[in-house]
Amino acid sequence: MTITDEELIEEFKKRLDEKNMALTDIRAVTKNLEMVNKKLQDSERLKTDFLSNIRNEINNPLTVMVALSKELASVKPTDVTKFQGLANMLHKEALTLDFQIRNVLIAAELESGEFTLHVTRVNVSSLVDECINNLLPIIEEKGIVVERKGPSPVWINTDSEKLQITLANLLHNAVVFSDDGGIVEISFRETDETFICSIRDEGIGIKKDDHNVIFDRFKQLDTGMRKKYMGHGIGLSVAKGAVNFMDGDISVESEPGKGSIFTVTVPLRSEDESQGFSTEGMEFFGDDLDGEQEF
Repeated sequence: MTITDEELIEEFKKRLDEKNMALTDIRAVTKNLEMVNKKLQDSERLKTDFLSNIRNEINNPLTVMVALSKELASVKPTDVTKFQGLANMLHKEALTLDFQIRNVLIAAELESGEFTLHVTRVNVSSLVDECINNLLPIIEEKGIVVERKGPSPVWINTDSEKLQITLANLLHNAVVFSDDGGIVEISFRETDETFICSIRDEGIGIKKDDHNVIFDRFKQLDTGMRKKYMGHGIGLSVAKGAVNFMDGDISVESEPGKGSIFTVTVPLRSEDESQGFSTEGMEFFGDDLDGEQEF
């Protein structure tokens, strides 16, 4: 069978096109593999940084607590002033350690997909007050004035643990990133369908381009050798994850040098979703609180 020059050229073109298509597919696959590899490297780097940070965040207060408890044990019974001072320092470190461990455990639950919704009847007024009370050592050290604005009591059906860890992280950030002597305002209210809580500070503020970045896991805007603020970059991601799990929303309004306002909105659950009764926060504050307070 004789093949003409035109047929031969056409066959060469066909095979060349097939080769080019194969090369294009290979390049696409290679590019995807490079992207996956980069994501894996970034993930590994983030987790390595996280483990390094979390080791410090847990070891530091734990080391201080061991030293303080040892010194506390040697204080003379008559030296009341020194005893109280050491006890207060030990209490502050214990609260810091407890806060960090709670965040780590919830972050691990989010990562593993083991989060469950546990709805109870919650006094959110007392829950807010407990969040404030747990931060009193830092609040008093920095001379921060915390203004609490909301009715008392406010009972809603919600997940107490997830709402508390959300508000605790937002309030903690507001205090930490505020200048000494600043004002932090936490206001909350209930509508027919939602519970809304806003936390406002007069701190350093956040650039608009970073409003979404701050909710990324392990992400901190303040990093490096000259890192000024404590933390390991999971607080806001934990808050975001908890709020999303409750079918709620968290938003931020902020500009550099003008402070920040974080607003949490969560839907109210129906009575048939309630699985129990929670009095969390009641051990610190009763129901006879005024609507507005300063700490």
